Amino acid sequence: MLPARYKILSGNTQFGGYGTIEAVHDTFLDRAVIFKSMQDPANNSQLLNELRHLSRTRSRHVVEIYDVIFDDAGVTQGIIIERLAGRDYSSFYLAAAGNIHEYIKTLYQIATALADLHEQGIVHRDLKLDNFKDSAAGILKLYDFGISTADSNYRTVNNRGTLVYAAPELWEEGVRITPAMDIYALGICAWALASQVFPSQLLQMPPQSQGLAPSIKTILPGLPDETVGLIDSCLSVKPALRPDAREFSDLFGRCLVRNQHKGLFVVGQRQIYELTFQNRNVTVSLGWLGAIRVDYNGLDFEVVSVIGDIYINNTVLLPGAKLPEACVLTFGRPQLRSSREWVTFASSRPEVVL
Repeated sequence: MLPARYKILSGNTQFGGYGTIEAVHDTFLDRAVIFKSMQDPANNSQLLNELRHLSRTRSRHVVEIYDVIFDDAGVTQGIIIERLAGRDYSSFYLAAAGNIHEYIKTLYQIATALADLHEQGIVHRDLKLDNFKDSAAGILKLYDFGISTADSNYRTVNNRGTLVYAAPELWEEGVRITPAMDIYALGICAWALASQVFPSQLLQMPPQSQGLAPSIKTILPGLPDETVGLIDSCLSVKPALRPDAREFSDLFGRCLVRNQHKGLFVVGQRQIYELTFQNRNVTVSLGWLGAIRVDYNGLDFEVVSVIGDIYINNTVLLPGAKLPEACVLTFGRPQLRSSREWVTFASSRPEVVL
């Protein structure tokens, strides 16, 4: 079945619910890869489905597809995909409480994979601990796209999914598949990464039908509050109340670079005010035109107080506002015309290092 360039590595065959995966050696490129095929050719539609979705996805957190194997009649027999040789996450919970940074980094990578998929219109449908693993380079990657869908109007017939990870609405007959179902599974992953035991409310069928699950904070008290709220909202029984994957990814990414940002205010060519972890607040004062105080909390640059008429990108600046990465602050009412003064603000965007 396999072309001569691929040599099966003995003793590495694994059987799943429908598919079979075998570790093989690509002699042409001299690397270990995975050959995935269906145990029953009648289920080849799953393989083709996975092929379509992997080929259209561009994400460093989704397993790569390398080759497609056909028989002599041109029928697809299997696919060659990246072999993930790094760690799995089945026992991650043992170290989660003592390594909150690694826990946040793991959820950031899962959420980034989902965000990249959802922005391509793809719903994974079977997100769980068993379906992601690290590459040899230590990058978490999501795999097993056999039941994924890119049809926004797709309605499930068999309600296929993994118990506990399946969102409450999946228990309804003929429900439409949505990205919010992946987000619910992301919330379950957050629990599975933190504890070997799920709260009883998540084990109900349908889940949380008799009571809501407790906060993730109950088992990981060291989690930052902003991450707690987002994880808890993933498990909302109402899909509309769950965050989207990019929102989750962005927040967790910012948490990974906490205290690494730098903000700069420039007043003409005369003065520069700098905000950093070591210098957490500044007051920019332009005399009778007004003044603002801005604090850096490790994640955001937040306006604490405003004196006078001050505008941000032509909108009135109010206490509590968070400054964007770059903006222009105008001191003075529009009627002052040339007597007004402008202050530019720019902040760094530290890169998340995995």
